[in-house]
Amino acid sequence: MKNDCLNVWKGIGAFFVVFIHCSFPSPVGGMMNGLARFAVPLFFMVSGYFSFGRGMDTVRRRLGNTFRVFLAANIVYFLWDLFVMYRDGALTAAAVGELFTPKAMGEFLVLNQSPFMYHLWFLGALLYCYLFYGLLVRFGKEESVYFLIPVCLTVNLILGEGFGILDWDIPVAYMRNFWVTGLPFFLWGHWFAREQKAERLHVRTELCLLAMGAGACLSMGEMLLSGGAELYFGSILLTAGIFAVAVRNPSWGRGRIIARVGERDSQHIYLWQVIVYSLMSSLANSLGISGHKLYEWLMPLAVCLASWMLAEILERSKRYEKRRVG
Repeated sequence: MKNDCLNVWKGIGAFFVVFIHCSFPSPVGGMMNGLARFAVPLFFMVSGYFSFGRGMDTVRRRLGNTFRVFLAANIVYFLWDLFVMYRDGALTAAAVGELFTPKAMGEFLVLNQSPFMYHLWFLGALLYCYLFYGLLVRFGKEESVYFLIPVCLTVNLILGEGFGILDWDIPVAYMRNFWVTGLPFFLWGHWFAREQKAERLHVRTELCLLAMGAGACLSMGEMLLSGGAELYFGSILLTAGIFAVAVRNPSWGRGRIIARVGERDSQHIYLWQVIVYSLMSSLANSLGISGHKLYEWLMPLAVCLASWMLAEILERSKRYEKRRVG
C-alpha cells in the first residue's frame, strides 16, 4: 500500500514545518508560515490513511512505536532544557520545577502540550489518535465517527482563525491538540482510504490541483487577515487537494530524493529541527552574523539542510545497527 506521492509530500511538509519555526523575513516569512500549515494535518491524515483496514495487532504495534518515540523525544528535550538552563546560568530547582507544575502536567495529559518543547504536541496527539482508533477497531466502529471531521475542524477554525480575526486571545493549546486537529485529520485520512477502496474517488486531478492552488493562496491571505493561526480554511483545502492527488497518482515521485526524505527522514527532521535551529542560531550570534539580511534569508534553508543531514545520519546509523545485530 506504499504511496510514493504521499512520501513526496511528507518530505515537503517536513521542510515546511522548519519554515514555521525558523521563518524568512517579513512579509515572506508570514506568508510561508500560513502556507506551511498544511504540513501537520497532512501527517495526521497519512497516519489515518494507513490505519484503514488494519487489525488490533497493527494498531498495538503502531501505538507502541509512537509511544517509544514520544517518550524518547520528551526525554531528549527535557535534557536539552536542562542544558540550556545550565548554559544560561538559570539551572535551579525552581526553574526545573516549573516544567512539572500541575498546570503543565494537566496541559500535557489533556491537551498534548509537552512542557519540554512546543512542537512535541504532535506526538502526544498522534498517540491519542491511535488509542482512540484502537477503541473504534475493538468495537467495530471505525467508520461511524466521520461526522466528527467537520465538527472538530469547525471548532478549530472558530477558536483559532475566527477569534484571531476578532482579536480575541485564545491559548494556542486549545487548537493544537488531539481533539480539534489530530482526530479530525486522522479520521479524514481514514475516510480517504475507505473511499479509495470502494472506488468512489472520481474527482479529476485537474480539480485537485486547482483546490491546492486555491488553498495555498487562501492560507497566505488568511494568515495576513487573522494575524496568525494554527489552521486556516485554505490549509484544509490544500491538504485535501494534496491527498486526493496522491491517492489518484500513488506512483508519482517514485525514486526521487524528496520521496526518500518523506519516507525515511521526515520524522527525524520534524523532531530535531528545533535543536538544530537553536545551535545554528547560537553559532551565528557568536560569529556576529545574525543581524545580516543575507543571514535571515539563508538561515531557514540552512536549518532544513542541516536537519536533513542529521536525519540521514540517524537513519543510516539505525539501519547499520539493525544489520549488525541481525
